[in-house]
Amino acid sequence: MSGILGLWNLDGRPVCPGLLADLGATLAHRGPDGDGLWVEGPVGLACRLLRVTPESAAETQPLVAPSGVAVVFDGRLDDREALLSELGPRSGVSPASPDPALVLAAYEVFAERLPERLQGDFALGLWDPRRRRLLLARDALGVRPLYYARADAAFLFASEIKALLAHPDVPARPDDDVLARFLLGRMEELREATFFAGISTVPPAQAVTVTPEGASLRRYWEFDPGRRVRLPSLDEYAEAFREIVVRAVGRRLRSARPVAVSLSGGLDSSSIFCLAETLARHSPGRYPAVVGVSYVSPHGSPSDEAAFLGEIERAYGVRVARIQVGAAAIVDGAREVVPHVEAPFLDEMWSTTHAFLEAVRGLGARVVLTGHWGDQVLFDQTYLVDLFRALRWRELRAHLRELPRWFTDADARHFRRQLLVDLVKYHVPAQLVPWLRRLRTRRPPPWYSAALRRRARPGGVARPGRAFHSVHARALYAEARSGHHATCLEWDNKVAAMHGLDIAFPFLDRDLLAFLMAIPGEIQTWQGVPKGLLRESLGGVLPDAIRRRTWKADFTSLVNEGIARDLDRVSECLGADAMAVRLGYLRADPLAEHLRGLRRGVRGESCEAAWDLSDLFGLELWLQRFFGNGHPGRGAAGDAGARTAGALGGIE
Repeated sequence: MSGILGLWNLDGRPVCPGLLADLGATLAHRGPDGDGLWVEGPVGLACRLLRVTPESAAETQPLVAPSGVAVVFDGRLDDREALLSELGPRSGVSPASPDPALVLAAYEVFAERLPERLQGDFALGLWDPRRRRLLLARDALGVRPLYYARADAAFLFASEIKALLAHPDVPARPDDDVLARFLLGRMEELREATFFAGISTVPPAQAVTVTPEGASLRRYWEFDPGRRVRLPSLDEYAEAFREIVVRAVGRRLRSARPVAVSLSGGLDSSSIFCLAETLARHSPGRYPAVVGVSYVSPHGSPSDEAAFLGEIERAYGVRVARIQVGAAAIVDGAREVVPHVEAPFLDEMWSTTHAFLEAVRGLGARVVLTGHWGDQVLFDQTYLVDLFRALRWRELRAHLRELPRWFTDADARHFRRQLLVDLVKYHVPAQLVPWLRRLRTRRPPPWYSAALRRRARPGGVARPGRAFHSVHARALYAEARSGHHATCLEWDNKVAAMHGLDIAFPFLDRDLLAFLMAIPGEIQTWQGVPKGLLRESLGGVLPDAIRRRTWKADFTSLVNEGIARDLDRVSECLGADAMAVRLGYLRADPLAEHLRGLRRGVRGESCEAAWDLSDLFGLELWLQRFFGNGHPGRGAAGDAGARTAGALGGIE
């Protein structure tokens, strides 16, 4: 994790080093190990460096080749051996070279096809003076953030939006369409847009090429929708899966310091910890030490997973660091985190998240692995639609009987209802999908203004250009490519950077996802056992009590308790003079009525009330932080039909 920045004055004006340094200072938290500036006429690059990998010990950035090509790079390259082999000895790079040096050498060989040759979690900006061209690229899943904007005759890019807003010609204006989709549950439709009008994000697996004539966006890599993997037996599927998931974990252990694993005792995080610990023990010279860090809930509560942590400690002879969890809190530290995440989004359990990341940093780690996204990619019951289509109805009934046995804390009827929804979803004509989505979409809460609600009306669904071989594959693809997914990853990255850490997601390895899309869904959920392939493949690695686990931790009571405790302070912030009310996003009277109702108690089996309140509070703090010193431009109460022009006046 580093902070990168670039500025190109398209009118030829020389870049002011002082201005570039000021913009780079906003990224200081992303790189405590050094800062570098490079200016050549109208182009300037800057980097705030965090050294993570063994090869980065002497790394400096920006890095400039003898040809004048200059690069700034944030990330981790995987499969370096294959890239080095392609480049050959004449490239001047070696196994000891840091990742940016490999990127620069690869550009000299592959030019604009550079991104296709890179694998890992990365964001980069590269200036080619010979072609007068700026190249931006982001990794296949969007783990590393990268934003850009056009300000009069200047083009800027950076790891975080605040660096762009620090330029005097980049105005801070909210994007009302994005806000509406976020607040009213339509985030999956977003692509290049951000919460700030005129500021775009480089989408995952895409590259932006900028010339004096304009900018173009292209996808440089994509999952193969027609790829199929069929093996003779479950054992062979399990062996193939284990090989891929071991590689996914190993790639993310490339660190010169200990690597922390967020370990809850659940199936996903335990799998990552046990695999990482096994790799570190078998190859201590190749992999660093691994430390498990867990947040521990009150004994006997629905989120108490201490018994499973004990199973791992006994099996591996380790001691897991523990952080005690209490009632959630969204007020404490909220004003500090909003400027970092740059979005109207708050973590209802922020106090726990902050304590966890501080503990990781205190252990000397700079990388933290997490099992996040395992629930989304390792189990999806849409494969039942494939069984239905294949007329395998007896097998379908068997799976429907088995699934509830592994979700003992869920309503057994849920799976049958979801199957009916999926059957409709994947069999109606495309033109009817928006209408059906309106029927299923939750009625907008009354405290949001009519103008905001109009902006969030469901639109069409983006469909891949080629047909997937299964509904299961299509569903996994939709998850991996949703705007909500990308936004969450940006939030995770920036929260970790706030604590001087690099966060990595082994279950978002592109090879792993490609394999899961290629195999039959009923193999992934073998005999109706959720994550059955994962459970089968990690026999002898995971303690049996975790492999057989049938329930998930439930933090609902802690979240609701924390919201109830913070309600008075949140209500004070959301009064009739709140910015969100004055700018026309919220309606004062329905909002006040809602807050009065919450004072009678935030309870129940759901966190919906807490989530709603968190969104409202996050919106208000975000508006205050980024637009509090002046009017942010046309707000939601303005012309509902007006739309903000793209950052470049239209990407080709």
